[in-house]
Amino acid sequence: MDEFETRLGELIRMSEKDRDDAIMEFKTQCNCPNCPSYNECAKNAMEGLFCVLGKSAGCISDLKGCECPNCHIAKLLDVGEIFNGYCVNGSEMVQREKLHEIDIITGGE
Repeated sequence: MDEFETRLGELIRMSEKDRDDAIMEFKTQCNCPNCPSYNECAKNAMEGLFCVLGKSAGCISDLKGCECPNCHIAKLLDVGEIFNGYCVNGSEMVQREKLHEIDIITGGE
């Protein structure tokens, strides 16, 4: 289990209130609002923390640049280098699952 899976497990085991509070705290440290892909719609919808919460719910459809590898939260979770563009491509877990599915289909080749 890597750092991301450990931290995600900690979030999952929290009470709903504690989890919501932790997510809000992470969002305050999140670099998403500084990304070229982030837009007014995402700001108004208070979207962010895409690496954990998943892709934008309709505000961001085009990747115009990616700050994920430079994000404090991504570094804390040890993500963003292999997978990124979370606002369009989905969370770290979703992208890992897609890669795993490809490995199964191709036999790891």
